[in-house]
Amino acid sequence: MQRQTKEYTIANSITPVAVTSSTDATPIVVTATSHGLATGDMVVIFGHTTNVAANGIFKVVKVNANSFQLTDRHSGASVAGSGAGAGASGVMAALPKILLTSDFRSASFSLHTAGSASMTLKVALSHGKLASDADANGDAPNFGATVADTNPYTYAAIVDLEDGSTVVEGDTGIVLAGTDVNKTYEVNTNLQKYLCIFPTAWTAGSYTIKMILSTDAQ
Repeated sequence: MQRQTKEYTIANSITPVAVTSSTDATPIVVTATSHGLATGDMVVIFGHTTNVAANGIFKVVKVNANSFQLTDRHSGASVAGSGAGAGASGVMAALPKILLTSDFRSASFSLHTAGSASMTLKVALSHGKLASDADANGDAPNFGATVADTNPYTYAAIVDLEDGSTVVEGDTGIVLAGTDVNKTYEVNTNLQKYLCIFPTAWTAGSYTIKMILSTDAQ
């Protein structure tokens, strides 16, 4: 059986934006200075504190150049705050492609930054939600949102192919610092169903990710 591969550009010159605050209201209104979004854009937010309902994947409604409302990515319904109070901190980025990887055994990806970069990216994998938690929109988890039995995903360890031996621990992620960084990594998808790579911290820079999925058949 011949090896089968698929190639994707899952992130193309994505520049994350620091999140300043959010309202604990319905809908949640997020403040992220000069966010550059338009109504209907899809984003992922990670690391927002207190008002944790603002973490995850959303479709946005632009309010102005510095703020936007969060709506459900499928239904478009307004997203309610967590009830714990106004939120702070975190990072927002245009949603990268979420790949269906269940037919593949491994993935290799190249990661490129433009200009001075300072950020952390993590590789998230999931078997998908339990059948009892899936809905008409499928069983894909809400990456970036709180991990739970109803929203299952984990961070994968990856191998830095520069030396072929350095293993990046999943919870640590890829910590990037420098100018015009170019790196290549490999991750064993281990028959996981979904894969997503997103920023968990950011200070400067943009990133591009190209990925090749392989069956590893010979």
